[in-house]
Amino acid sequence: MELTYTVQDAEAWAAFSGDYNPIHFDLQQARKIGVAQLSVHGMRAMLDMKRHLSTALLATAPDQDGCTFRARLRQPVLCQTSYQLQIASKGSSVTGALLDSTTQERCFSSTLTSSPLLPSSAGVKEHSLTAAEVMTLARRFPGEVSDITQTWGFLDALLFQLLVQSPATLATLSAAFPELAAETLIDVFAQIPVVQTHHETHFSAQLFTPDPHFHLAERLYYQISPMLIMGDKHSGLVLRVEIQANTLSQPLITTAVTLKTWPLVSE
Repeated sequence: MELTYTVQDAEAWAAFSGDYNPIHFDLQQARKIGVAQLSVHGMRAMLDMKRHLSTALLATAPDQDGCTFRARLRQPVLCQTSYQLQIASKGSSVTGALLDSTTQERCFSSTLTSSPLLPSSAGVKEHSLTAAEVMTLARRFPGEVSDITQTWGFLDALLFQLLVQSPATLATLSAAFPELAAETLIDVFAQIPVVQTHHETHFSAQLFTPDPHFHLAERLYYQISPMLIMGDKHSGLVLRVEIQANTLSQPLITTAVTLKTWPLVSE
């Protein structure tokens, strides 16, 4: 199938996530990092991949306990550019690739596969959102949350939003970049070149059931693991951070994100 993204797609994701990085809206800023055109957020483009992979998996392997989604992001997804989304199923696994229709260059690839149940996370109560707060955020989501192929994608996107807005995550990064003036990772994205390279999500297959309240009785509890930082400013840093969420009675979803910065300091 063919997909084309616009600045409106970038604006819809920014309205949900709060990520107004100028490289998605300011062509001059995009060209400063070597991109000739504006690009849509990688997380926004990933929503379509998740939805179509979910549809394919439910058609070929409708019964699972859990599922794991893995994505490798290789190139920016440019606006006003035609892309081919290729989906292939094999048993309890589905693969996807987003390719530039003209050059056949792969922007990112992913897999969605059946996996064991999530480990118990009954003790995860460090932070929480009320069901009403989750539903408010769902109304801003650039998709249809009540669609069973998109519910887990919404929660995955929500966890990503919580990650980049977390003061604890920023505090860890600020130790490596004390010169930055930032309140969240979103502010960091606007100041230094940061790209997402990998995304991994493990979620309960119960999210494939038609329940628009995401199995939340009262609250969504979540916990962010300490950020891992490898490398240095001279060669570029690799950052990995993980967040897990659950209800009082069951684990729901765990998301891990890997980011990479460009070298920032001359030798």
